[in-house]
Amino acid sequence: MRLPTVTLRENALLYVVKLITGSVLVWYGLRLVGVSEPYWAMISLIVVTEPDVKVAKSNVRARLINTTNGAVVACIALFAFGASFFSMMVAMTVAVIIAMAWQNYPANWRLAPNTAVILMAAALNGNGLPEEVKLAMYRVLEVITGSLVALLQTVVYGYFIDRWRST
Repeated sequence: MRLPTVTLRENALLYVVKLITGSVLVWYGLRLVGVSEPYWAMISLIVVTEPDVKVAKSNVRARLINTTNGAVVACIALFAFGASFFSMMVAMTVAVIIAMAWQNYPANWRLAPNTAVILMAAALNGNGLPEEVKLAMYRVLEVITGSLVALLQTVVYGYFIDRWRST
């Protein structure tokens, strides 16, 4: 029996550096402005990070569309039905229907119902509708922040890597 060889992919170190620097930026930057636990920003940073700018832009677009879909649907479900398992199922269903009905919807459409379920689950333990809507908006802002930091890093690191390779 032969053991498989283990080798790092070409961009492994670049991914690690981007994830560490980006995580430090979003974690401490968002905490500085009052977001106590910016996990969603870090998750978005991880989802969006790519060495290629075109792929990173596509990831940002998909992440924003899916998060907005899930957050808007969750907020509407909260307004219409309150925080309950039933409203969570409605929000999840509507987020999927929107994703499946929209022509050229991003391939990673599952982020939309995931977002709806996560927000609705938080609402089940929450402190009322105004607090839950505020939480949803924080999550959307975290996703935007993490995604844009990942895209910015792709542009900046790409610039320096291209300059380094051309010397």
